[in-house]
Amino acid sequence: MSKSTTLIIGILATIAIFGIAYLSSYIVNFDSDFIAPSFFTHTVMMVISVIIIILLVKKGIIIFPFKKVKFKYYLFAFITTIVAIIIANVLATIILKITGHSIDPSGKGHAVVASYSSLQFFIFIFLYASICEEFLFRGFTLNVLAPLKSYGFRVNEGIFISIPVILSGILFGLAHLVLLNTETSGPVVFRIVIFTTFLGLVAGYFQEKHKSILPAIIIHMIGNLPGLIMSFL
Repeated sequence: MSKSTTLIIGILATIAIFGIAYLSSYIVNFDSDFIAPSFFTHTVMMVISVIIIILLVKKGIIIFPFKKVKFKYYLFAFITTIVAIIIANVLATIILKITGHSIDPSGKGHAVVASYSSLQFFIFIFLYASICEEFLFRGFTLNVLAPLKSYGFRVNEGIFISIPVILSGILFGLAHLVLLNTETSGPVVFRIVIFTTFLGLVAGYFQEKHKSILPAIIIHMIGNLPGLIMSFL
């Protein structure tokens, strides 16, 4: 398979899996006082991703390493993620101010998350969403685009950001545009897209570097940590 074909298939397949998972919540009337509406979407996303990953691994099309990573690298990942969060939020704030947009005109913040209790946020966003989304955007997308990992740009002697890392991060960020269908304001969605793109870049970099999805999942949880803290406060 040519690299251009790999690129097109990887992007389209990611969009298709995410689209099916997102639309499934509209097809199935899932109503519960405690279970968050996102649970069904993330479950469908996880199931489809895992099934496709298993099939591709068996056919030898992708490699899905699941290695242990030393604690010191998780500590480095934590620091890197915090720095990325700060940079993303500063960048989003500057762009919003330059373009003359209020940071949060609605005053509601992330409308979907705001409707969750602290316990719901912990279970369905901090834990469950972090795992399910990583199996799609890093477990599937980044690995299926692996033939392109020699392409990218070098930040310095020790840091190389590959095309699979960049694309999986961008697709992860753009996926959050679905929040425009909620009561979340445009500027808040924009901030979330910038933030999640940066988060995806960090998660993808550490997964590719250490050949394990575990750092990516932990980094995703770290990215959700500020929201978890705010939900308890």
